[in-house]
Amino acid sequence: MGLIHKGVEFAKALAQGRDKFRLRFAVNTNATLLNDSIIEYLKREDFRVYVSLDGPEKHHDICRKMKNGGGSFKLIEPHIPALRELDTIVFSVVTRENMHSLSESVRWIQAQGFKSMTTAVDFDGKWTGDEFDVLAREYTELAKFWMELKRNKVPFYLGTIQDKLKLRLVGARHRTTSCYVTKGIVACAANGNLFPCTRFITSKPDAPYVLGNVFDAPAKIFDGPVARDVRDFFNRDKEECEGCAIRFRCHAHECACTSFYSTGSIHGVSAEVCTHERMLAVICDSAVCENSVP
Repeated sequence: MGLIHKGVEFAKALAQGRDKFRLRFAVNTNATLLNDSIIEYLKREDFRVYVSLDGPEKHHDICRKMKNGGGSFKLIEPHIPALRELDTIVFSVVTRENMHSLSESVRWIQAQGFKSMTTAVDFDGKWTGDEFDVLAREYTELAKFWMELKRNKVPFYLGTIQDKLKLRLVGARHRTTSCYVTKGIVACAANGNLFPCTRFITSKPDAPYVLGNVFDAPAKIFDGPVARDVRDFFNRDKEECEGCAIRFRCHAHECACTSFYSTGSIHGVSAEVCTHERMLAVICDSAVCENSVP
């Protein structure tokens, strides 16, 4: 925590006197080390907090385990009221092991008073058709739940469903509205190396997609080969996705980070991710059509 304090003070000193410079801090946490002092600090410095919380104890502890093999929920539970007051965004990971209770867990998270969350699938190249069928059932329940909240004017952002619909309804594409690699974000590793986004970060000496280092000149960082490769990603569509009706709201096509961690390249297309995105888009669109007013 001491290093976070130093980083905050350093950033505030750099921003001092720059009227048009907006400084905002954010932290991702699994909440297992939180205490009253840390929570008060996050509140005082107006941190945007992202917490890894998969659901109630029986669901969360399936994948969120401690070094001794026990679950981590008991360490998080006392801080849920404070996290709710911080307007925390919940991030839940979906795996083959915990997907069976996904919709129930999202309902639980909303019932705790959280106003914003999303889910992300752990793509490892091993998902089967039968497992996607189970996930489709859970997504269908999520879509119904989201529609129920909207009809009752209950404020709750569920990115899993809402993002897919938003891109279709406003005629936008994910790549230009939600992906900020090298444009709205540059991520720094502990060794000073810079990456296009936080999900690329590693301190390994042979790390791919290193833009440069904090001690390099800006021209070397933003006009180097990696930066040019990222711009190429933004400027052309993937040949494998040509003619696909959902390509502009599909993570397999539009998200550099998802493409990178599922294929090893920002230009790759994962068949697993592609299957997931087609399935989810159909479920989201169907939920709206079935509940629309004639």
